[in-house]
Amino acid sequence: MHRSIAFLTFSLLLLASVAFWPLYLSKSWSGIDRYTHAHALVGTLWLFVLIAQPLLILRGYRTAHRITGRMSLWVAFAFVVSGFLLTHFRVSRMPQAAFEKEGIYIYLPLAVTLLFAAACVLGFHWRRSTAVHSRFMASTAILLIDPVLARIMFIYLPPLPSVTLYQGITFTLMLVIMGLLVWSLPPLAKGRNWYRNYCLCSMVVLALYFIVPYTGAWSAFAQWFRDIPLT
Repeated sequence: MHRSIAFLTFSLLLLASVAFWPLYLSKSWSGIDRYTHAHALVGTLWLFVLIAQPLLILRGYRTAHRITGRMSLWVAFAFVVSGFLLTHFRVSRMPQAAFEKEGIYIYLPLAVTLLFAAACVLGFHWRRSTAVHSRFMASTAILLIDPVLARIMFIYLPPLPSVTLYQGITFTLMLVIMGLLVWSLPPLAKGRNWYRNYCLCSMVVLALYFIVPYTGAWSAFAQWFRDIPLT
């Protein structure tokens, strides 16, 4: 399991460099807002944490693993905060016409940020149950599959017939991986039901992406969120 997490995270790190090259990494960083830089920085740090932690366990450095884990809570917290601030910054700077057309889609970055935060909190809570703890940590990486793979498909591959198909593909992959993680959990592992329920909630939250953003209630929330003086 530990090797699998490190391999998954390292693969995502490589794919992220491909996904974000055209619109971020290849650009002049002086012309990019500080919220994007902050989110990219702490997101990269989190991926390094997910690579380092399993390797520390495999090499028997348990004390270093625990110390890194405690320090990583600040990285996770910064990632969540920067995610909310970046989403607000982008939507609050949209012209009204663009906001009315695209602003409702803040559902996905907000939902994924909340799922990330939940996985971190629950993973820390069940840190003494290795099987469950490692799966919660793996889930924080799994949540990054959509922003990485969807961008790669959109930028480098022929366009799909519908924009919703991008999320249809990435969500399916994410949920299949989570399902395999639940299925492979030892039946007597402490916290097993918590991880199973987290995955079920994730499934519901992601599925609602195809419904909620098109409702009047969400449009009202998006407008409220846009008008908050955060950024």
